[in-house]
Amino acid sequence: MGAPKEKNEKQEHFIREFGRVLTFLTRSRKKFMGECLRDYGFSGAMYMILLHIDRHPGDSQDRIASHMYINKCNVARHTKKLESLGYLRRETDQADRRQNNLYLTEKGRALVPEIREYLGEWSREITAGLTEEEKTTLLSLLLKAKDQSLPHP
Repeated sequence: MGAPKEKNEKQEHFIREFGRVLTFLTRSRKKFMGECLRDYGFSGAMYMILLHIDRHPGDSQDRIASHMYINKCNVARHTKKLESLGYLRRETDQADRRQNNLYLTEKGRALVPEIREYLGEWSREITAGLTEEEKTTLLSLLLKAKDQSLPHP
């Protein structure tokens, strides 16, 4: 009779701890990046949007919101701020004049390597106690969980 209860307790513990760890890591990275990029006028997901535009020049705000699972209003606010700070520019989409395509400025392109270095620093700090094999396993398991979280047709 004790086995089902024990299994249920283990499952509840896993669910609770898994959620807590993911939330903690997300907040930890957000805080770390916020501190690193504060002097540049960055806040929130601005650095992620900048990196996305670096990899996908010409993407619209709608595509960024969809790809990054960020609220469209937040993307609009962040892109407006990035533009005012001189990190990106907008061009009207010739196929759909209601859309703007976003591109990095020279200033934005110059900041990308620094942002990537900060992200690398954070990743190295939180995985410092792991072996290369453990890092590979961790990443593999997280990617598998991510794939399961995506909508299935």
